[in-house]
Amino acid sequence: MKITTSLENIHSFGGLNFISTEFEQLQLPKLITSFSGKRSLLATYEYSDVIKNIWMILFSGGDCAEDIQTNLKSELSNVLNMKICSADTILRLQKELCLAKETHISKNNITNEFSNNTVLNKLNLAILLLTKQLKPGESYDLDFDNQFIACEKYDAKKGYKMERGYFPGIATIGKNTIYLENRNGNSNVKFKQEDTLAKVYRMLNTNGIKIKRSRMDCGSFTKAVIKVVEENSELFYIRAQRCEALTANIKAVKEWKKVTIGSKEFEVASVHYKPFNENKSYRYVVSREANKTNQIDVFQGDNFIYRAIITNDY
Repeated sequence: MKITTSLENIHSFGGLNFISTEFEQLQLPKLITSFSGKRSLLATYEYSDVIKNIWMILFSGGDCAEDIQTNLKSELSNVLNMKICSADTILRLQKELCLAKETHISKNNITNEFSNNTVLNKLNLAILLLTKQLKPGESYDLDFDNQFIACEKYDAKKGYKMERGYFPGIATIGKNTIYLENRNGNSNVKFKQEDTLAKVYRMLNTNGIKIKRSRMDCGSFTKAVIKVVEENSELFYIRAQRCEALTANIKAVKEWKKVTIGSKEFEVASVHYKPFNENKSYRYVVSREANKTNQIDVFQGDNFIYRAIITNDY
C-alpha cells in the first residue's frame, strides 16, 4: 500500500464540485436567464449565480442566506466555477424575482392572499425537463395537496391549526415539485382551487407532459375541481366528503371484502353515487375499520370509521 502525504488543505463539501460542474455543463445559467431575464451589463451577478448560491447553501446543510457568510464562505470559495454572493445580494435578487401578491375576496368576505409566480414555475418545469427527470410524451401520476407551514412572518395569518403561517398548494410528480402556489394561512384550500389546477394542467400540456392519474385529498372534493381534473387526466382519485344520502348508500352494502393495507385490517366495498345533486354517477370506493373505543356511533349505528374515495376508475 502506498501512502502519500499531502500538504494541501482539505476542505469539506468537495462533492459540490461535481454539482457545480454539472450545473455549468447542462447550461443551466443560460436556461435560467432565458426565463428570468438578463441583468444590467454593470451587474456583477446574474440570477443564475444567486440560484446556484442558494442550491449550494442547501446542499451544504444551510437553511438561510446568511449561512453563506457566517458558516460556508471559506468552504464554497474552493468550489469550481463558483461566484459567491453576499447574503444581501442573494436576498436583494430574490426580491427582484418575486411578484406582488394577489388579493381575492370570497363570498364570505374573507380576504385570501395568493402568490403565483408563473415565470419561476415554468423555469422549475424547464429544469426538470432539461435534466430528464421528466420526459415529454410520457404519462405520469400527479398529486396535489395544500401543506400548512407555520411561521412568524409579518404578513402570516392564523390558519385552521390556530397557528400563524402560510398554506401553499403543491403539485408533485413523484418526488419532483412541479408547481407551487403560496397562500396565506387563513385561505380555504377549496377557494379557487379549480383555477390553480387548470394552470397546472395547462403548463404540463404545453410541455407535452401527460397525466394518467390525479390523486388528491378531500380538500379537492368540489364539483368544479372534479370537472377540471377529469378533463385533464385519464383517471382520478379524490377523498370524498360524506353526506346523508351517501351514508345511506354505504349502510345498504351487505358484502364487505377484508383487506390488509400496510399492517392494518380494513373492510372495503364499492358503491355508485351521484354527487352534488348532478345526474352523473361515479364509483365510490369505501373503506371501514373498527374504532379504537368499540363504541357505537349514534348516526351510523355501528362501531366503524368510514372513508370514501370518488373515482372514474372502474
